Amino acid sequence: MSLPLKTWTGRLERRLLAAGSKSERQGLVLRLDEGQVLPVRRLGGSDFRDEVLEPLLGQRLQVRARQLESGLLQIESWTRA
Repeated sequence: MSLPLKTWTGRLERRLLAAGSKSERQGLVLRLDEGQVLPVRRLGGSDFRDEVLEPLLGQRLQVRARQLESGLLQIESWTRA
């Protein structure tokens, strides 16, 4: 069963993810207008560095994404909001 594609709006930020684990790293998150913070990855992008999304840091975006069971938003498309 395919996960639904939804629209999310928030500010793209860099945060520490998986703190204290072997997977600890700086990663991209979308801080939603409601305050919730969700990790993001562009479909086909890297967990560790995304040269396509990184120039958009600090900007408000509207993304079309699927939310995986882990909570990660897998972004398929985006526009500036």
